[in-house]
Amino acid sequence: MVGDCIVELIREETLKLFVLQRIFDVTALFFDDAMTFEEAARKQRFQEAEREARKRKREIAQAEKRIAELDRIFKRIYEDDISGAISHERFLKLSADYEAEQNELMEQVKAWREAVETFEQDQAGFASFAAIVRKYVGIRELTPTIVNEFVKKIIVHAPDKSSGHRRQKIELVWNFIGEVNLPGDDQTVERQRKSRTA
Repeated sequence: MVGDCIVELIREETLKLFVLQRIFDVTALFFDDAMTFEEAARKQRFQEAEREARKRKREIAQAEKRIAELDRIFKRIYEDDISGAISHERFLKLSADYEAEQNELMEQVKAWREAVETFEQDQAGFASFAAIVRKYVGIRELTPTIVNEFVKKIIVHAPDKSSGHRRQKIELVWNFIGEVNLPGDDQTVERQRKSRTA
């Protein structure tokens, strides 16, 4: 049986215009007010991470100092064990405690270093994104190259049918910086209705 079916979708041209407008907005905002653009990205991606990275660097320094101190303590109690200043049982207990503390600190330092490296890579990513923005300031036409340089992925959300709205949310995940909501952001477009015969 042949019948009419309504297909609701975002037309490719509408999506292209949306992506072009978003890229244009990003480049315009960056050049009109680089500080506002940087602040929008930093607030969402870097501000908390920057505080955390500074804290982790302090903790790494303290932990490394304690690890070195534990090495000296271990050497001292070993010498005390050899000289008979402490019992061998006492030496075994102390050395096990100090070794466990040292191993725990070394694991923490490793995790903290990874967190700091991630933050530093994110900052480098922001600089890379800024370079792409500078390269394409004032674009008027979208090409696959431009989209690939700017956008990591485009997510089109299905509309909420229960609400009866014809608007769909589109998310752009930018290369290097991820998701950033710009001031006055509205990432929705009106769905197009298209009739076709099945």
